[in-house]
Amino acid sequence: MNSYGRAALAHWREHLPGQYGMLPDPLAYFTRLGEKAERQAGELTDAMVLAGTPVGGETGEQRSVRLLAVMDEAEQLVLRKLIRPPAEPSPDGAPPGLAAPPPPV
Repeated sequence: MNSYGRAALAHWREHLPGQYGMLPDPLAYFTRLGEKAERQAGELTDAMVLAGTPVGGETGEQRSVRLLAVMDEAEQLVLRKLIRPPAEPSPDGAPPGLAAPPPPV
C-alpha cells in the first residue's frame, strides 16, 4: 500500500468509521484507492504542466520551483477528492459516515 492508501486508511478510520466498517477487505480497498490516487495525481500534474505557459527567461531553479508547486497543487486536489472525503450526514439523520457504503474503487 502506498502513502496515499495509508493516508486514506487513517482518515477513514478516524473520520468515517461507519463506512470503514462496511469494507469487506480494507487492505485491498485502500491499496487500490492509493494506486488510483497516485495515477490521478500524476495525470493531473502532467496536464497542469502542459497547460502552463513556460516563463521566458526563467532559470532552471525557478522552473523547478514552479513545477514543484504544480505537483503540490495536483496532489492536494487528489487528496481532497479521493483520500480525505468529508464525512457526510446520511439521509436518515444518522451520524456522518454510518449509513452510506463506501464508493467503489
